[in-house]
Amino acid sequence: MEIKAVALDLDGTLLDSNKKISQENRKILKLLESKGVKIIIVTGRTYISAKPYAEMLDMDSFVIAYNGAKVVNYRNDEVVLELPLEERYARRIIELAQDRDFHINLYQDNCWFVEELDRDETRHYSKMTGLTPVAKDFKSFEDYNMTKITIQDMANSQEFNEFCKHIENSFKGEVYTAKSQNFLFEVLNKNVNKGLILERVLKSYGISLDECVAFGDARNDLEMLKMVKYGVAMGNSDLGLKEQVNYVTDTNDNDGVAKFLKKYFLTQIVKYDKI
Repeated sequence: MEIKAVALDLDGTLLDSNKKISQENRKILKLLESKGVKIIIVTGRTYISAKPYAEMLDMDSFVIAYNGAKVVNYRNDEVVLELPLEERYARRIIELAQDRDFHINLYQDNCWFVEELDRDETRHYSKMTGLTPVAKDFKSFEDYNMTKITIQDMANSQEFNEFCKHIENSFKGEVYTAKSQNFLFEVLNKNVNKGLILERVLKSYGISLDECVAFGDARNDLEMLKMVKYGVAMGNSDLGLKEQVNYVTDTNDNDGVAKFLKKYFLTQIVKYDKI
């Protein structure tokens, strides 16, 4: 078998628990790219948070960030595609989350906005992503078109999960929703998900979905994993995701990406004599 593209989620997939790309994963990806395979980051992270990993890999491709809401040429920071959540939905979702005192993250113009810097949720997300939050009164925006909104509850409480369901049901068909982590609920433009935007990027490169392998570990990866021919869940994924895809590999801490690529696409890596 041969492929022309590898699409990679970051957290829980390409990155290990220390948020690093292993030497083994990096070697295999660079070898594939040297043979003409496109290596594409597809993440729920902000573009600013994802860009350093693109630079580490020295990829010759776009970065798909915010679950697909923004596509960027990281070599010059040119925005290739952006599909924000419209104001009428953003305002209502902010109000609903505030009414229940859930922590809200707003993303606009490559900035991460919160109302309170001194909250556990803010500190945790900053540590996880390396981003610096900007404190802002959510009533003070001039423009409420948001790249993405996330609602955060570190306890993953029953109330939080009920709220997520309420948003899903209330805005069904009007917005896209998914959990990227158990504690993080994402709301985006209805035309955004990792699968839809990956398909558009692949098409721009003249690559079909049958020529792509994609890796992910969370619910927001599902559309991408089901859309391509080779959709791979990580070993650390929950059972619900694994049951819906055709392939499962080892965990993110055990070079699951590299192991799968070597097992199924060995002919494209034959010159790597240490396999």
